[in-house]
Amino acid sequence: MIDVLGALRQGLAPHYTVEREVGAGGMARVYLAYERHPPRQVAIKVMNPEVSTPTFRERFIREVEVTSKLSHPNIVPILAADECLFVPDGPDGLCYYVMPYVEGESLRARLQRDKTLPLDEALHITFQVADGLSYAHAHGVIHRDVKPENILLSGRSALVADFGIARAVSAAGVQTLTDVGQPVGSPAYMSPEQLAGSRAIDARTDVYSLACVLFEMLVGQPPLLDVAEGSAPGHAALDHSLRAQRVGPRTARLITDAMSRALAAQPGARFASVDEFAARLQGAVVRPLGKGAWIPRIGVKASLLAGAAVVVLAAAGVVLFAHRGRAIDPRRVVVTGFEDLTGDPALASLGHMAADWVTQELARSGAVEVVPAVESGHHLDVAAVEALARKTGAGTLVAGSYYKHGDSVRFQVQIIDAERGTVRHVLDPVGAPLRAPIDAAEVVRRRVAAAFDTLFAQAAGRSRP
Repeated sequence: MIDVLGALRQGLAPHYTVEREVGAGGMARVYLAYERHPPRQVAIKVMNPEVSTPTFRERFIREVEVTSKLSHPNIVPILAADECLFVPDGPDGLCYYVMPYVEGESLRARLQRDKTLPLDEALHITFQVADGLSYAHAHGVIHRDVKPENILLSGRSALVADFGIARAVSAAGVQTLTDVGQPVGSPAYMSPEQLAGSRAIDARTDVYSLACVLFEMLVGQPPLLDVAEGSAPGHAALDHSLRAQRVGPRTARLITDAMSRALAAQPGARFASVDEFAARLQGAVVRPLGKGAWIPRIGVKASLLAGAAVVVLAAAGVVLFAHRGRAIDPRRVVVTGFEDLTGDPALASLGHMAADWVTQELARSGAVEVVPAVESGHHLDVAAVEALARKTGAGTLVAGSYYKHGDSVRFQVQIIDAERGTVRHVLDPVGAPLRAPIDAAEVVRRRVAAAFDTLFAQAAGRSRP
């Protein structure tokens, strides 16, 4: 037996204190360690000795160098991976890489405990994973091993780990991990072309695997592929799960249709990208309620579930409809969809998403009553502000716009005294790279919440005798 922990402690002693093993899988073991400079906890993933051949080590370093350049909120970054440890009486070396230690648990651990997840939570995780995968695909990186073990849950965030590892194993010609012939990857989540040993792998294989993960979150087990039928059967189980959650027939049908396409045995019959898959799922849970009504539409790359916002807002005590004839109250707040000045169709939903996040954050605080407004779609003048105040009884309005500036997208946000038609507070411009526009929406959410805390604290101070 090779003392991997001992080898790690000896080989990494100048920079890391390796504490203990915290996880193990078919291809690797994970150890908790403490990095001295900068001081932080990290996780060190060490590939099993059975795959640490000279060819594999070469491919491993090459693939990790590529994936280490990925920087996205839903991807676990690689901090270091440029050396292999020599182990006496063992293979020529052990391949490892260092990543941040993520507080939380894997999706696998969550499913082992709860078996299934509610639809809104399952889609929330799916959209975040799709966001990370889409970013990686745009940079030429296919994951090839999307499964619950490689999805980490930390708070409300889902992060994808182990990019490039399956590709390194495959490219090195390693077909099994042990003498008993355990195949590389996880067959329950592998696309048919992967199972067939094809090297013509593209984004559609990650679409298939992500659909398998979503299926398991809803049903309790991954689907079983029927290559002869050209699809993964399981409609009955999926329908039963959705009915048990009291999902409406239209939504259930659209979700089932999207899953059927994503799980098609032939790559050409699937969605061409994870963005298309996520968009179809979003279309199943988001739709207009009729003339004059509106649910915020969140873009494909949003990390918060569109449509489920209705449920979240109701649970938070948000008033969903206008209140005519009510006295204007400064603690009643209207949040409008921010005006899109970008001219970019890919960013058309960003303003609605940001408004939705702000609405939910203010509702959760409990300090104000939030009334979602109809979509503004244009710059609000004094007359429009006064009309909203009369219609909703809201004395405070959050409004703004967003635009492109170089390679970034920026928000300008104002908090308006709706009764007087004056600006109470202007936020400093908030920006984020175009490759990660939702980062700007997240900052807007935090900044507006902080501004409200300050404004109403000042108002309370002035009202004291």
